[in-house]
Amino acid sequence: MVTEMAIVKTLENLNALVIGAGFGGLASAIELARRGAKVRVFESAPDMKRQGDVIQLGPNATRLVEHWGDILDDIKETSVSPNVMTIMKKDGKVILDQDLPTEYDGYPMSYGNRGRIQLKLYEYAKSLGVEVTLGVAVIEVFETAETAGCYIGDEKIEADILIGADGVHSKSRNHVTGISDRPKKSGFAVYRSWFPLERLAEDPVTEYIAKSNTPIYKIWIEQNTHAILTTNPALKSATCFVTHKANIREDWNLKGDLNDMLACVQGWDDELSHIIQHIPPEVLRDFKLLWRDPVSKWISDGGRVCLVGDAAHPHLPTAGTGAAQAIEDAVTIAVALEKAGRNNAPLALRVYHRLRYERTSLTQRMGWETRHVWHQTDWDAVAVDPNVLRLPQPAWLLGVDAQQYAEENFDAAASNVQKGVPFISTNVPPGNVHEEWTIETMLSQEGKIADKDFYKTRDPGLEA
Repeated sequence: MVTEMAIVKTLENLNALVIGAGFGGLASAIELARRGAKVRVFESAPDMKRQGDVIQLGPNATRLVEHWGDILDDIKETSVSPNVMTIMKKDGKVILDQDLPTEYDGYPMSYGNRGRIQLKLYEYAKSLGVEVTLGVAVIEVFETAETAGCYIGDEKIEADILIGADGVHSKSRNHVTGISDRPKKSGFAVYRSWFPLERLAEDPVTEYIAKSNTPIYKIWIEQNTHAILTTNPALKSATCFVTHKANIREDWNLKGDLNDMLACVQGWDDELSHIIQHIPPEVLRDFKLLWRDPVSKWISDGGRVCLVGDAAHPHLPTAGTGAAQAIEDAVTIAVALEKAGRNNAPLALRVYHRLRYERTSLTQRMGWETRHVWHQTDWDAVAVDPNVLRLPQPAWLLGVDAQQYAEENFDAAASNVQKGVPFISTNVPPGNVHEEWTIETMLSQEGKIADKDFYKTRDPGLEA
């Protein structure tokens, strides 16, 4: 096992700026700081008391987090690994009890509290010497032949590289692509809540949920809508989500209305209505789902500014791997810089992109495909095989060690970047042939059942 003590300080001469203190930004800061780099992080939020509910970290992420102090121990203590997910019609009739992997190669599949885990990452980054400045807005990103930097107010800040981890409204992305595009509306929003399990204990309909010592994971599906319940006995908490059509403004803190949430599931399973009625109104949020096309350009022309996480590849929640992919990004950047050296930082960042793009294009698509089969269900196909509704848990996703992959494939990817030598990604499904796609491609299937050949991420033969 690689530990933080075993890491050689190979990047002591590197100075890095990170824009954004979400999972991608903090993971990038941690991975660089562990290797000796001087890292500064700038975050627009005034504090780290983030709103948040449940977050899924697959074994592909927890095997990397294992190297970060006691964070994985805390995740294990406060997260759950449900071994079954129940998919139902809106009336509560069970269609499928899907077995879920609880680990892969000994690393847990974790469903934990987003805000708690993010705070742990923040504290660990600071313990490594990362300088985090909160409550500041980046005005502009720039680079020269030798440096990259940003303006915060009138202050000009420079370093060797800049990592843009500033989400779907990324200023870094505008600099990298040269296009001031905006994230596209999906046309959907989701009511999200995280609340104490004890709220369900006094209702005879929901009492069993509160008293269960094992985690519960339920999904109700209907055209253009799905609802989710998860429980976390370790934290004595529950989450409840309901997707709905909406054009609300994008704001994590937009307060939701319980009556509106109930109206979305009127006539559904009585149990779901009872659950929603017990959600504390103050914890309900109405969160717009935004998309960006899988942009193929993550690295600036000068090679010193790169994108990670949602700034590069925002995932819908139905992908279940957005945070994990951001962590994989961070590890890959650190390994690439370690291999190339500070003086070859532009090469390192271009290799990072080459190692990651095809994989994240697929994981982004996976979120849309899952949402589509739940919202535009082919009930004739379900009657033959209910597994068409399963949540994908493929081995090609869960079984990859991003650090090992970057270490073993750096040279080949560098030859591709520098000389055009063919490079075949192996962190994707076996035999995968990369296809570019856009949101318009996906939205063209809205309101109809897609042909089975349209799906690229749902091969049951590749499940973990």
